[in-house]
Amino acid sequence: MEKQLSNLSIFESYRNRQVILNYYQDEDFLWKRDGFHFDSIQFGSNQLQFIKGSDSIISVPIYEYTTAVINTQFPNFFILRNGEDRLEIYFP
Repeated sequence: MEKQLSNLSIFESYRNRQVILNYYQDEDFLWKRDGFHFDSIQFGSNQLQFIKGSDSIISVPIYEYTTAVINTQFPNFFILRNGEDRLEIYFP
């Protein structure tokens, strides 16, 4: 079950954790995977910035995705979609 996310500032509540980013094209083709530890997340300028120390280690351009949902059965699992492309964000 999925629930639409209207406020992406929810990501800022995640701190001192690990994240897995899975990038899919054409529905099921996993073309990139990133996994790393971060200190905080900042949401602004249509980007999610994962921060480690005083540096941004990766930025996700949110404007490239048209919808954002949270999996209601796994509350630390988010999906950003743009047509058949998607980004899955998981906080283990």
